Formats: sequence, C-alpha cells, structure tokens
Amino acid sequence: MIIVNQEHYKTISKAIKEYAGIVLERIPQNRVEKKIIDQMKRLACHNINDFIELLKDYNNNSKTMDSFISEITISESYIFRNPKQFEYMINQFFPEFFKNNKFEFPLRIWSAGCSHGEEPYSIAMVAKDFKQKNPNARFVINAGDIDKTCLSEAQKGVYKSKAMHGKIEFFESKLGFHIGKHDKNGNCFISQDIKDMVDFHWLNLKNISKLKIMQGSDIIFCRNVLIYFDEVLRKKILETFYDYLNPKGLLFIGESECFSFPENTFELLDNKGSYAYRKSGSK
Repeated sequence: MIIVNQEHYKTISKAIKEYAGIVLERIPQNRVEKKIIDQMKRLACHNINDFIELLKDYNNNSKTMDSFISEITISESYIFRNPKQFEYMINQFFPEFFKNNKFEFPLRIWSAGCSHGEEPYSIAMVAKDFKQKNPNARFVINAGDIDKTCLSEAQKGVYKSKAMHGKIEFFESKLGFHIGKHDKNGNCFISQDIKDMVDFHWLNLKNISKLKIMQGSDIIFCRNVLIYFDEVLRKKILETFYDYLNPKGLLFIGESECFSFPENTFELLDNKGSYAYRKSGSK
C-alpha cells in the first residue's frame, strides 16, 4: 500500500512550484494523492521516495514531472468549449481585424495550455469557416502545453465522442464542412487540412523569457490555467501577454476565472455573457 504523508506532499509541492509555478494547494489533496498513486503504478515505482526523486530530476528529464502536472491540472476539455467565445471571434473580431488591415497580414492566435488539442482545433475550424467565405484571410495558429505526451496526442487529432459532446453532425452542419472521419464508435479523426493549420510547441508558462514565442499575437487563449499560479506569477504572465499582444488584441481566459489584472492593461468585453479581455492603453 502506498502512503503519501505530509512530508512527501510538501516536498512534491515545492518541486512543482519551482518547476512550473503551480501552487499544489490549489488542487484538492485527495485528487493529488490519487494521481501520485496512478503515476507510480504506471511507472512500476513502488517507493514514494523514488517517485519524488523522479519528479525532482526535471532538469535532466522532465517527462515524469510534465506528465504528473498534466494529470493533476487537466480539466474536462472538448471541441468548442465556451462556444460564445468562438462566436465572438468569427462574428466580430475576425471581420473587424481583416477590414482594418485589408487582408495584408495574417491573424495570429495562440492557445496556451492546449492539453490534447481540442481548443486549437476548434480555433482552426472557425478560421477555416471564415476563410471559406473570405479566401484572402490568413491565419497562423500555435498551441503549447507542458506535457509532451499531450502534445503528441494532440498532433494525432483523434477524439472520442465525449470530446465532441456527441455533436459531430451538429458541428459539421453549422460549419458546412466535414471536420474529419468518424468511426462506428463515435470517434472522430480530425481532417488533415485542419491539423495542418496548427503548430504545436512545448510550453512552460513559468519560463517567462520563453514566452517571447507569442510576440505579435492577435489573440491568446489561456483558459483554466492561470488559476493554478500564485498572484505574483500570474501577474507576470498577464503582463507578458499584454506586451506580446498586438494593439487591440484579445485574451480569453476561463469563464469561471476572475483575476485582478495589472493596471491599464486589459478592458473587459461582455459579449452576451461570454467574456474577453482586449488590450488597452499602456501600463
């Protein structure tokens, strides 16, 4: 029987915060302990101290740490989660953006904390829909996550019916094109042209200097991620998003997330109960 005592918990908490900035206390302890046991079984690791050493060895090999972080933080994700945010993009932001730049520049979108890829592929689908009606529109879509296994799964683009909420036909009727092949079990294999629209990257949001990859973005999605950080790191990340968003760029966070934003950075947009934050003024 694997027993996780408070000393083990404190050591793991310290290592995770040092590596990824995540405050373990933000996550229910029983969930954390269950995921520790699950990870140890997968690794055939019978000693809790050996598992802790694997976590702490992230400078040499971060695979165990990355996978564990993904396990304890991942929430339910599915295609077109928070659909009003996507409606706002395609009905208001996309037309205004391309009207203002006369289709001279591509619209650049980042999905930070993309998990298994449901979010960036949803972005790609609405971008494809818009492009079909506006052939001169161009999009650059990037997505990142801390877990390389999640990224590998995302690149495959295979989703069970649950990730579609059983509404594959509904989405296809709304979009006017097939989003992929389906099998008899309800699984969906995202079509290659949609997969080709997204570039995936390994991303640790705590490494502020590495976020420069987002520079020049017009939209950043970072939904249900910032809740795991302390106020100091969250403020640094939000300030970095502000710096790397283009003028009037958008930031989408989770619907249930409510933070104090750095002064003179973002203004709240309320679109029929769905919220976005637009870059404004100067810090």
